[in-house]
Amino acid sequence: MFSPRIELAITTAIEAHGLRRRKAGSAFEATHALSVGLIVSDFGGAENSVVAALLHDTLEDTLLNQEVIRDRFGDYVLAIVTDLTEPKKPVAWRRRKEAYIECLRQSPRDESRTVASADKIHNLSSMVDGLENQGVTFIDMFTAGLEGMVWFQREVHRMLTKEWSHPILDEHGRQLERFLLAAKNLR
Repeated sequence: MFSPRIELAITTAIEAHGLRRRKAGSAFEATHALSVGLIVSDFGGAENSVVAALLHDTLEDTLLNQEVIRDRFGDYVLAIVTDLTEPKKPVAWRRRKEAYIECLRQSPRDESRTVASADKIHNLSSMVDGLENQGVTFIDMFTAGLEGMVWFQREVHRMLTKEWSHPILDEHGRQLERFLLAAKNLR
């Protein structure tokens, strides 16, 4: 899917994320945003969902503010992105993750769940690569450690499958199983 709005969202994501790299690995943050947008599109997401997917980490990880998203893409896209934004630090890691899960559970927007699932699909795939190629060195880059990562990924998938039905959850489940196997093999 392509449209001028999607092109503007790509530009906005790249401007917001710049050339910053993800926490673990050499991939750029913007590459993750583009990947999540492609996954949403692959699973039939409408334009608003793809736009929100491209912007899903901007409020949390960049200096982009809500007004820019609202002005460029409207209140609905802003609502989806807000659903996917964790509380700011210094809130403890576990509490941020619990708040994220609860916000998704309570959201009236299935589009938020689609983007969240696509985000987790890409994160899980990246984490499997990291576990297989870097082992314990990869885990050391994360605050939560392996057990926390396993807990969070299981809880997000459990909540989504309990609250909602969508074909994307099959791929989400496959990536979760790959991650759990890679985590088990590391122990």
